[in-house]
Amino acid sequence: MSLWSEIVQYTISGITSGSIFAIIGICWSFVYLIAKVMNFATGEFVMLGGMITWSLSLKGFGLLQSAVIAILSTTVIAAIVERTVIRPIKHGTELTYIIATIACASVIKGIALLMWGSETRLVKPFFKSEPFQVLGATLNPQVLCVIGYLVIVTGSLALLLNYTLFGKGLRTCALNQINAELIGVDTKKMRLFCFMLAGGLASATGIVTAPITFTGYEVGLLTGLKGLIAAIVGNWTMIGTVSVAMGLGLVEAFSAGFISSGLKDLFTLLIVIIFLVLRTLTFLPGRRWIK
Repeated sequence: MSLWSEIVQYTISGITSGSIFAIIGICWSFVYLIAKVMNFATGEFVMLGGMITWSLSLKGFGLLQSAVIAILSTTVIAAIVERTVIRPIKHGTELTYIIATIACASVIKGIALLMWGSETRLVKPFFKSEPFQVLGATLNPQVLCVIGYLVIVTGSLALLLNYTLFGKGLRTCALNQINAELIGVDTKKMRLFCFMLAGGLASATGIVTAPITFTGYEVGLLTGLKGLIAAIVGNWTMIGTVSVAMGLGLVEAFSAGFISSGLKDLFTLLIVIIFLVLRTLTFLPGRRWIK
């Protein structure tokens, strides 16, 4: 393979990974901005989508049926988490919610380990067509599903938030929950909706990526963490999250290809450390370099 083919191949791989991180980052942002909760169970919702789909496919269900049931099941689980764990906490701090959702993630992960074991699983690809060549690189048709899913998610959420009354209610909650309640917005229902939407989107992410990256009870932790990094560095905005996620994906792909595949996660985590350090630096008195 020539150098040009390698560059194209790593770029495709980076965009694919970046699309995954972007969708998960959007799930983080949606819940954090509107519900004011750092939901550390997000990665486990990704895992549940892939594992439930694999389990149902093994029992003879069609791929589409399995995917729909998996998304609905994960959405219900996300609603249960909000109703039984988050909502009973009165006047909780950000740290309180973090601990609560980490506990939920640990419970979900433990149940998944008991049900399905520790082996990684592979979900059948959506398309049976063979990989094809693009500029000397090999492109898996499943990659198009991942990128297409990102386009659909970002486009749909942009339309929801900007052009619907319900979406404007969500934006009001994100700005100020007290003011939202004063004008008649039911913030509890909005928070429940955010958890359910994030659970469904994360589950679908696990389904479309399982044919490429495999799935297993452990996939949620690191995948969810990378989505969180994209959301934080992207300042919790959709455009920022997608942009940073693509950058993270490309850094991972090129570092794995040209340096070492074992160090790709190190570079990703190093980026967020550098960002957090730079964010605290003050180059001028009374003025931050990055606000």
